[in-house]
This record gives sequence, structure tokens and C-alpha cells, in this order.
Amino acid sequence: MSIKSSILDYQYENGRRYQSYRRGEYLFPNDEDEQDRMDFLHHIYGMILEGRLHLAPIGDKPQRVLDIGTGTGIWAIDFADQYPKAKVIGNDLSPIQPDRVPPNCIFEVDDFESEWAYSHPFDYIHGRELAGSVKNIEWLAKQAFEHLKPGGYLELQSVAFKLFTDDGSIKRAPYTVQMCELVEEAGKRFGKSMHNLDVWTEAVESAGFRDVVTKVINVPVSPWPKDPQQKEIGRYFQLQQSQAFSTHLPGILSNVLGWSSAEVIVLGARVRNELMDLGIHQYCKLYIIYGRRP
Repeated sequence: MSIKSSILDYQYENGRRYQSYRRGEYLFPNDEDEQDRMDFLHHIYGMILEGRLHLAPIGDKPQRVLDIGTGTGIWAIDFADQYPKAKVIGNDLSPIQPDRVPPNCIFEVDDFESEWAYSHPFDYIHGRELAGSVKNIEWLAKQAFEHLKPGGYLELQSVAFKLFTDDGSIKRAPYTVQMCELVEEAGKRFGKSMHNLDVWTEAVESAGFRDVVTKVINVPVSPWPKDPQQKEIGRYFQLQQSQAFSTHLPGILSNVLGWSSAEVIVLGARVRNELMDLGIHQYCKLYIIYGRRP
């Protein structure tokens, strides 16, 4: 079997499709339903960030850009369209990116947790939705530092898989609380946390980056806010979150904690019911961290 065909030799579990390259390093599926969810979440990011693809002040003429864990490639494609003179490279464990892309955008099958082999440095390195995919954030930040030009930026954007309320209404969501605790336990066992993103800032600073900025944005996960813009974000995020339960919980609970499929389905349904209760004012936290190589 050739390397190319082995990469496409997908694995199937619980009715979902998973990548074959570095199997076991990533818990979540790569099938069309998950790709649709990824693209939908990209749209939600656009709503939250008011159309901006990045917050780092990279200027208007980046030449070489790397998007690690690119997923469907939708961010890299949009970035390549916005900066047509930049060469944009996206890498991922799964070759699920489209064939028709801007001429300045290419995709590679690679594991960003392995030693990087790029011979030329980048102006900007971007990683989105990497929570649950990073075993050693300190090592990753150092790799990015070493592969940036002086003055280049690293930017990480990710939603932590943990839910909050400010008014105590989370007490009305016991299954949601249970799910968050299980995700935390599974992350510790798997070695890739989905919610402890507070340590990412320290890792970026320790790698040598300067002018490090950490922005934490509270994102409603259902349309409970009174503010029209926040309500709209919550409406979209509620749908995304419901899809994420089907995507993420089997990989976390079955593969890591040994739950049966029936147990996962029951918990997912109960958490989904709590998600639909607008009296529970749930929100999650979006972390955006960027820093400059001096």
C-alpha cells in the first residue's frame, strides 16, 4: 500500500469516519458532517471577530504563512484570498481540504506535533481550534518561534471545552457539569487538554515571544442574551454545540473513558436538552493569544 493510499484508508467507529495517519493522536472524526461543523464554526468565528481572520498586527504584506491543524482549510483559503501575494501553507492529519483553492494556497498532510521540516521561515503562524490536539504546548510554541522570521507572529485561537454561568443557573444543568468534568478527566488521561488554555499564554512567553497579548471572549452557547448581536451568535453556536456533542463525546467518552455507545447517546441527549433551556445562561470562553518573535 502506498503512503498516499494508506492516508486515505480511513478508520470507522460508531458510524463515524476517522483519519488513518497517526491514528489515535486525534480523537474526533473527519467525515462530511464534521467538516460541515468545522466550516460552520469558522462562520461563527467571523461573527465574533467581526470578519477578521486574525488579531495579530501582521501588516498588509505577509509573504509566508503557516496554518497548523488546518482542518477543512477554510481559514487558509480565506486568508489566501485576502492576501493574494502571500504563500499560505496549511497542514493537517487528514487530507480533507478541497482541490480547488487559490493559487497561493497549498495543503500538506503532516503532524504539527512532530518535528517541523520547513526550510524557510514564516511571517505568520496561525492555529485555530487546537484545544484537545496539543500534547505539549511549550514544545509547540518553541517550534513556532524557531520557524518565524524576526518580527513574525504566532497566533492561537481556540474555544475551551468548558461552560460557565455568572448567575448560578449552571446548577440547573447537572449533566452539562458532568460532561465538563468528564472532558477534563479524559483530557488528563489522553494527555491533550480541551479546556486548560490559561497555560498557553505562559508557554508562548516562555518560548521567547514578546508583546504577548491574551484576549478572552465570553461566547454565549445559546440565544439567551438580550443584546441582538450576542443573541445571534448564541443562536448559531447552539446549533454548532449540538453537533459537537455528536462529534466529540464518542471520541472522548468511549475511546478514552471506556463508555458504551448507549451511555454516550443518553448523556449527549441530556446535555442537549439543557443546551436548549434559555433559562440556563451558559457561555464558553474563546482564547486568542498572539506574540511576536523579536
